[in-house]
Amino acid sequence: MSKIIVSRLHSTLTCILTIPTPDDLWQLQSDLLAHGGETAHKAREVAREFHSYLRDLESKTGSRSASRWGAVFATAAVSSVGLQEMFVEHEDPLKRLLESGITAMLEISSAAKHVQAWEMEASLMYYDVAWYLYGELWEVSEATRPKLSLEERQAYINQLLNPVVNSDESDVTKSMLLARLFQVVLAARMWPLLMAAMSS
Repeated sequence: MSKIIVSRLHSTLTCILTIPTPDDLWQLQSDLLAHGGETAHKAREVAREFHSYLRDLESKTGSRSASRWGAVFATAAVSSVGLQEMFVEHEDPLKRLLESGITAMLEISSAAKHVQAWEMEASLMYYDVAWYLYGELWEVSEATRPKLSLEERQAYINQLLNPVVNSDESDVTKSMLLARLFQVVLAARMWPLLMAAMSS
């Protein structure tokens, strides 16, 4: 893989881990296709679903809420700094990424209260996205915490996703939590790819 593609993958992922946009995910999928291989394919699947999720949010919130959505992401962006630092420091982030999910729920709830809430009828979309992320989080947790029992793994992932599927949390909080979990899963999928490129 060319150094230009590696550099672009890292740069684009850093943007996505801060304030994700459909445009950045579009660029990422293009570079993942250029890279090729099973690892890139898995990461591209996550990028595709994340892109679709953000596009759905854009269409549902409309122009009136666009600035509020941006404000929520900007406020919550601080919660993604740890992800970026892990990549810069070349640490193996998989375990820490998964464990950051619980903390992220609290950060996102706090951030969401600093902006005016907006309403949208998106409960079905949230549920469908949570369904998809459940499977991805399961696979990531198997890689990062292989000694967990089935019951412990189920309980942990349920704890991450319950605020989306079984609660009266605001739409802003649900949207931000799902975006954060997409960031976690995408970073976990791309970590082996980037590390292999750096070591070659």
